[in-house]
Amino acid sequence: MQKEFLETFILVFLAEMGDKTQLMLMTLATKYSIIEVLLGIFLGVFLNHGSAVFIGSCISNLIDEYLLQLFAGVIFIIFGIITIVFEDEGKSKKQYSLGPVITIALTFFLGEMGDKTQLTCMTLSMDAHYPSVVLAGSVTAMLAIGLAGIIIGTSLTKFVPSYIIKTISGLIFIVFGIIRMII
Repeated sequence: MQKEFLETFILVFLAEMGDKTQLMLMTLATKYSIIEVLLGIFLGVFLNHGSAVFIGSCISNLIDEYLLQLFAGVIFIIFGIITIVFEDEGKSKKQYSLGPVITIALTFFLGEMGDKTQLTCMTLSMDAHYPSVVLAGSVTAMLAIGLAGIIIGTSLTKFVPSYIIKTISGLIFIVFGIIRMII
């Protein structure tokens, strides 16, 4: 159980480091309180990643465990390569007038749709013994990266170039992918 939580937490945290979500958080934090931002993140990510975990759990009942491990390993290696090679494009997000928490929740729900963290949760939940722990790990990681993005996100990029952060994050995905394929 702890392994599933830690693996999910680490992968989601690293995947979001320097991602468009952190930039979005810095902007939202200038308009809303930290509590409103974190509550919005929680709601949006819980719904988004919750659906991914549910789908991943359903898929796991249909596919052989060895193939799931192989598939997960290949997906993580692809995520690692994508993280290293491709830059995120700064897309402007539509703002809603539904109150701060709902606005942030919708922003995160839509912003994370099809994102590598959502797909990571789906992949991890495919062979998880405790899919709810995968969801808890991903939501906790998103809240932690959100808090980090709000508090120190801008400071980190002053000292460490974003391409180094992305490269390290991508390499960790590749290592996790290789480990999944071997073990």
